[in-house]
Amino acid sequence: MKSPVVLAIDQGSSSTRCVAYDGGLRPLATAARPLATARPGPGMVEHDPGELFDGVCAALAEVQDGIDGPAAGIGIANQTETFVLWDGESGEAVTPVISWQDQRAGDLCARLAEDPAAERVAAVTGLGLDATFSAPKLAWLFERDPVLRERAAAGELRFGDVACWLAWKLSGGAGHVSEPSNACRSLLVDLATLDWDDGLLDLFGVPRPLLPAIRASDDSGLHTAGAVVGFETPIAAMLGDQPAALFGQGCTRPRMAALTLGTGAFLWLNAGPDRPQPPDGVLATVAWDSRHAGRAYALEAFCANAGNALVVLARVGLGDGDAPSAPDWERQRPVVVPAPAGLGTPHWHSTDRITVLGASSTTTPADLAAAGMAGIAHQIADALEALDAAHSTDTLRVGGGLARNHEFLQTVADLSGFPLEVAADLEATARGIAAMASLATGGEVPEAAHAVADTVAPALPDEQRRAERGRWREAIAVHMAGAAAG
Repeated sequence: MKSPVVLAIDQGSSSTRCVAYDGGLRPLATAARPLATARPGPGMVEHDPGELFDGVCAALAEVQDGIDGPAAGIGIANQTETFVLWDGESGEAVTPVISWQDQRAGDLCARLAEDPAAERVAAVTGLGLDATFSAPKLAWLFERDPVLRERAAAGELRFGDVACWLAWKLSGGAGHVSEPSNACRSLLVDLATLDWDDGLLDLFGVPRPLLPAIRASDDSGLHTAGAVVGFETPIAAMLGDQPAALFGQGCTRPRMAALTLGTGAFLWLNAGPDRPQPPDGVLATVAWDSRHAGRAYALEAFCANAGNALVVLARVGLGDGDAPSAPDWERQRPVVVPAPAGLGTPHWHSTDRITVLGASSTTTPADLAAAGMAGIAHQIADALEALDAAHSTDTLRVGGGLARNHEFLQTVADLSGFPLEVAADLEATARGIAAMASLATGGEVPEAAHAVADTVAPALPDEQRRAERGRWREAIAVHMAGAAAG
């Protein structure tokens, strides 16, 4: 009888995690390996391909040793937009793993924006013309290395998101396959057809022979090779990290949303099986296209500052980085706009800046620390408001490391007006890709896998919330004007 155990690979920006789950999606064993980040030039963010793959193999082996018998399948969740190019014969990477955080193609995006054809980008993909996505960085690479472009056009090279590349490597080169939640983040896929778009390939100068086949999120058709990882099992599912978190939080019907609180705050709303029209400042994308769970589109709002901003605030003396004080709403406080990574939805403002407004001779360090935490919560409230403008959210589930901070969650609930359902298991990404892998291998996803441990309800009166949000909007206007003035 086939084992119900599935293995989840959660490949992140700073580490690889592998978790074994039983048939009830309870974790049995976990292993992790760090992943270093290199910054070789302005705007460049890279990882070493060998280190990444070795870390995945080591974590897989450790977890496999911790369970009885073979796993029924593997699921891979990864950083969307992060990609690599490799040789189609040898399987050796010919570029570093280029991170989603990498902004080397910013000038190229500004230049492409003047091309009339660039108007198709948002219309076709649901996304914006931005250096975060992989196609502009591919174009950047090809501009600087014509030999790389020639090899790509000749079919000698392969392009892929990290899940695509790992599936190739783990299967011993048996297939070049991606799936929609990852492929759509390239700026090369038509969101309606979920296939590569010839006009966008032309715009970015990407040869079609470079690209993988796009299959269902739970139908790679590949198996791990025993010679590579020591055992054979289906590569049963692949998803981007945030779609996996949405699935892992049980947000499988429209109007359910997942908020993942980590370095930044990612807010994804299940928009149903038909392509949505996003409100201003919000992205449209696909969450999954599954043989077992159907197709789900998503709306995405992004707050660039969460855990990273707490670290920066602590470094400049405005908190301790882990447990800042909650705001005292009855006390006259300054407003802090903590934007060390710029502002995301709906402002989309890239300047690294912290603005303090309304500090006085009676302001204490604790006031500033609490205002800093409130400033992060305000940014999440901004993203929620933008997302909710056209698609009313009826459930908001929260996971990620920062969700352990109850005072922070209370501040988010107070300023947004949304009750937050806090997951019993905060590691929603690994659980989500395990759930899809389990379905693909004949298992089930029990309701208990999406258990809610707590609900954090808004406690701030509506009138006071409106006043606080009004003060925040004034501070945002000053912040952005100051950034514009240099």
